[in-house]
Amino acid sequence: MKKQSSHSVLFEENTWFFGNKIVFQNDSAISYSGYDTVANKFTNQVLNPIKLTDSTLVFHRFQERGYYNQNREFQITRMEELIDTVRYDFKYINKQPKLILYLDPFPLILSTNKPLSFNETKNFESIKFLIADYSIGDQIDRSLLKTRGIYNYPNYTIEDCEFIENKDITFKIIGYNSIYSIERKRIENYLVQEIVNVVTSKLGLKPEYRPMRQWVSGSDYEYEFYRWSGHGVQINLSRSKYIGSLAYKTIYDGNDWVLSYDDSYLQSILVETFRNGKPQSRIIN
Repeated sequence: MKKQSSHSVLFEENTWFFGNKIVFQNDSAISYSGYDTVANKFTNQVLNPIKLTDSTLVFHRFQERGYYNQNREFQITRMEELIDTVRYDFKYINKQPKLILYLDPFPLILSTNKPLSFNETKNFESIKFLIADYSIGDQIDRSLLKTRGIYNYPNYTIEDCEFIENKDITFKIIGYNSIYSIERKRIENYLVQEIVNVVTSKLGLKPEYRPMRQWVSGSDYEYEFYRWSGHGVQINLSRSKYIGSLAYKTIYDGNDWVLSYDDSYLQSILVETFRNGKPQSRIIN
């Protein structure tokens, strides 16, 4: 690795892992260019020197490609060579040194077994949106929330909560009171264009737009949506229209818009921060 950055020392005589997988060792990226489909194992380990600046990292890697079988198991059929140029940050999460690679659509958060001392970097600033004056990563007073559901994943827990001040707003919460995602329901049609203008301006991206139509043959619903995805942010503005039996039309005839806001970069950091939290229940704790 040509020393182009003061951060080069954080790679020298060091190993960075993603889970149990070695990603960087000393000045090189480590990956496998082959996969034995009979033995079900990776083959032909490759080391490629990385290129580092104070804000970006360039590295070669091989990505698994394949398909999901009937049991929803991913079957690897080949390895594809990729060259990534990514922004990175060094941060302490739970007092442990981490290297964050801002790959799209989800970042890699790497760990090391070596004690390191560094000043945290801020090479990537997330583009934040406010809904009811709250954004992803903010902390919220639990007295403002009513828990509707709890989802215990292997290493973390997400709570689905209703905002007591406005039942049209729901938050997903991680780590007791940190906001993981936000959804706003019952948005009237005349507000849509101003939402489109704000999101498009802040992200610098035009939305993917699909007009109202039946997406699955025989479905009882038609759907319309605007969708943005960039800089780690995913925003979806959508509505559905019931076209099924007239007997149920008055029950399912809502046609207002729903706005959902996620940020895969911030969410990955939140999951890493609150990993191995205790499971929760609405009945007993």
